[in-house]
Amino acid sequence: MANRIIAIGGEPASGKTTLMKSILKNFSLKKFKYGFVRGYYNDNIYFIGIYNNDVFSGTDKLSMAVQPHFVKFCNSRDNATIIFEGDRLFNQSLFDKLHCEIIIIKADDDIKKQRHIDRNDTQTEKFIKAKRTKIQNIKDKNKYVLMRNNDKDDLIRNKKHIIELIKNT
Repeated sequence: MANRIIAIGGEPASGKTTLMKSILKNFSLKKFKYGFVRGYYNDNIYFIGIYNNDVFSGTDKLSMAVQPHFVKFCNSRDNATIIFEGDRLFNQSLFDKLHCEIIIIKADDDIKKQRHIDRNDTQTEKFIKAKRTKIQNIKDKNKYVLMRNNDKDDLIRNKKHIIELIKNT
């Protein structure tokens, strides 16, 4: 089984995908696939998701049916570090099956509102509220680390922290 699974989540426009793209730049990576799981790896470090220039990347690009494949993948990777961000896998049913180190990214409401405008997304207020409730429920049931992500300084600090977590496995 994987030695460490790092799960990054947060409300829409909190900066999860931007953070992961920033982290990925620090590794020489190869693509992999395992069932419905897609991602990149370097040695025994696996980054789950598909990252490109689309507004919604990461685990959002994976099949809605990815979770059972992800559980099998984690169980098949001895001494691996696995990291993912995004709504597709960041849910309580996964955390009930696998021990994950949970990191929740938080941005101020005015920052998130501007990010929605900047990326010209069509996420409705109802959708955003549902995701906010989901994140709150996860916070209520699990230990987690909270990281603020309002500006470039926060992004750099968060990136450094997560890279240290990955390297100190």
